[in-house]
Amino acid sequence: MNSSFRSFCVFGLLFGCVVSSPASFAHSPVDFLEVIRVKPAQVIEHGVETKSRYDSERKKSSLEGPIYFSRGVGAMKRPVKSPQAFMNWFAIKDAVAQPKREVDVLDMVRGAASKRLRIGNEAFLISPSQLLTSGTPDEVPEGLDIYKAYEIHDGTAVGLKLGIDSSLGKGTATVGKPVYLCMPSEEWHHDETFPITHLSDCFVVYEIDAQPTTSTFNTIDQFGINELKGSNVTWICVRAAFLRDHAN
Repeated sequence: MNSSFRSFCVFGLLFGCVVSSPASFAHSPVDFLEVIRVKPAQVIEHGVETKSRYDSERKKSSLEGPIYFSRGVGAMKRPVKSPQAFMNWFAIKDAVAQPKREVDVLDMVRGAASKRLRIGNEAFLISPSQLLTSGTPDEVPEGLDIYKAYEIHDGTAVGLKLGIDSSLGKGTATVGKPVYLCMPSEEWHHDETFPITHLSDCFVVYEIDAQPTTSTFNTIDQFGINELKGSNVTWICVRAAFLRDHAN
């Protein structure tokens, strides 16, 4: 991998508040991201090695995509952060079945009263990217890691009306049930190593009212340049803090 892409190894989603955890939550490169279903001009099929907190050892992951594209948005009266965060989502094709786990996660949507989530198999690897326009692309925000998205089981719909300033303009969306928990992951790609920079940073992905879009995005990530044609805005990612695992 070209050394200019080393910055893609940093991604994080934590908010500046104090909770009953030894972790420090001072930094926050992005608060919210919209997630858009896309069709890539070039489907990437590539193998990397990964290791998250739920992998006992470094393992091979076969990726295909991008399937989704996410970009930083404003919500809950918080503006879009600068530089804006962008992420490409790749399906993990050879995911091995994992036992369901219960974890405590604190995010801004559910709050401290409802922290428990039940997670299962990994589904996506999420890689930081940059949006290509006519000028020089913005730097990847400091603190962005590579993530694995784990399926959430038995999630309850939040029902919160959320004001969002997104690629479709300003509007509101109803936050549904949580569908994925995204946890930081180490990655080995050819001769490059992408370490985890913030182990307790994570984000929770929620269903929202699907909205059609015809946007086209030209991006560059660790796998190269691609053109992504959007079809609909499907989910919203909310920055969060991982607190603890619970014994099964």
